[in-house]
Amino acid sequence: MKKDIHSPKEKQAMFRKGVLIVLAIALVLVAVGVASQVVDRKTIAREEEETTQWPQDMVEINGIKCTPKKNIKSYLIMGLDSRGEAEATEEYDGTGQVDTLELVVVDYTANTYTRLPINRDTMTEVQSLDTDGTYLATTKMQLSLAHACGDGMEISCENTVDAVSNLLYGQTIDGYASLNMDAIEVLNHLAGGVTVTIEDDFSKADPTLVQGETVTLTDEQAMTYVRGRMDVGDGTNEGRMRRQTQFLSALKPILMEKCQADSSFALEIYDSLIPYMVTDQSRNDFIKLTAALIESEEQERLHIEGTNAVGDTGFNEFTVDEDSLADVVIQLFYDKVEDR
Repeated sequence: MKKDIHSPKEKQAMFRKGVLIVLAIALVLVAVGVASQVVDRKTIAREEEETTQWPQDMVEINGIKCTPKKNIKSYLIMGLDSRGEAEATEEYDGTGQVDTLELVVVDYTANTYTRLPINRDTMTEVQSLDTDGTYLATTKMQLSLAHACGDGMEISCENTVDAVSNLLYGQTIDGYASLNMDAIEVLNHLAGGVTVTIEDDFSKADPTLVQGETVTLTDEQAMTYVRGRMDVGDGTNEGRMRRQTQFLSALKPILMEKCQADSSFALEIYDSLIPYMVTDQSRNDFIKLTAALIESEEQERLHIEGTNAVGDTGFNEFTVDEDSLADVVIQLFYDKVEDR
């Protein structure tokens, strides 16, 4: 079914109410408001009950009765394979793919937040767009290509938001931020260097990163550590995702501590990232969200299971396990309803 595509200005206004997490805080910069509706999908169906005992907003996911959480927001963080400052492109030629995707879901009632890394190779429905942003078709392809099917700026981000929302059974994503790869060096520099233990073989990519050693990364090393794949370890995107998560997990407490010690540091992060970032969040939004995160407790990181295989195009394809996907969606966005 054809989907209406709004102009970049209209869509920007639609997203303006979200509160953003700072990718700087490495997990911080983006949001999801739980919708009370769920997309009609094989794994989700609204149960029709004759009795009035069940909550009216109850849905059934993989046979599990549940209701939407009432006071959560989620933020999508995108790391791109582009270098330099963020700029629009006139050709929707497949460049500017997303290298990293992470959803951060904040529960304002429980004062907690949860991170969900999403595999860039995930096969899902992605919209193809004309150069004016209008809808052309929907095709099953790697999630990373959703950003490449756009202008490299707001349209690309919004197309990726739509694809992630569709993957997660139609959950509404209220905010986003994408950062070019140079942001890694900026973040590492602001932190004064991130310390990690090298778990993969980097001998081909950077011999200074010796497997088994604990290293405080230089800005250049941080770029290689987070971005490297083909010549690193087993060469898989899942291996790279693990390193990215490790880097972000080490980065977060450093930046959080600096924000707590200096109330202006959050703005320094935001302003330092702006040249390399596309976001629907203002400086004010950023400050509010940073304060909320400092007061919240991080929950155990979630993970969507699945299988990797080389597709007909010769590129890797990640197929999600539907049971695992349903379980993650329930944990993030729903409360289970006990049988009555």
